[in-house]
Amino acid sequence: MTKSDWRRVIDEAKPLGIEIVQFIGGEPTMHPDLPGFVDHALAHGISVEIYSNLLHVRPALWDTLSRPDVRLATSYYTDDAAQHEAITQGRGSHARTRSNIIEMVRRSIPLRVGIVDVHNGQRVDQAHAELASLGVTDIGYDRVRQVGRGVRGRVARGLRLALRVLPLVVSGQCPRAVARGHRCRRPLPMCTG
Repeated sequence: MTKSDWRRVIDEAKPLGIEIVQFIGGEPTMHPDLPGFVDHALAHGISVEIYSNLLHVRPALWDTLSRPDVRLATSYYTDDAAQHEAITQGRGSHARTRSNIIEMVRRSIPLRVGIVDVHNGQRVDQAHAELASLGVTDIGYDRVRQVGRGVRGRVARGLRLALRVLPLVVSGQCPRAVARGHRCRRPLPMCTG
């Protein structure tokens, strides 16, 4: 999608009653236009959640992330650096994620953390205790087996925008078609709006 495509999707979201958009991976913090997309959504009165691994937060992004109606979400695996890095397959990933969590808390940026339990013996309880001691208050658990964000070949590349359109999806209506005032006759994944 082009930059103008992203802006058009955000433009179409508000008339549909969409109140929040989520930017999600690959890794949204690496997309050069993320600050502009966030600004565009906020200008439409749409809140933003950015789902990030928190490895690549550039200094210039902190102003965007600190704006009202912007919040972040991330995955965390364990309090043990070696175990965390084995799961994410990224050297230094634990230290960078942890330091950016600390910075989020310091800046009072709303943060939601999901502890992803991917194998037996993983220190998820200790991870929860560590996050709580850092000041994170919104902590959840996800149990996943045989897959994980760090498994090669399973992480999509690029930037996706997740619109909260569950009522339309459940009813079988395409959000683009609804925005244009008609009902699509094709199944949802094939709808061209």
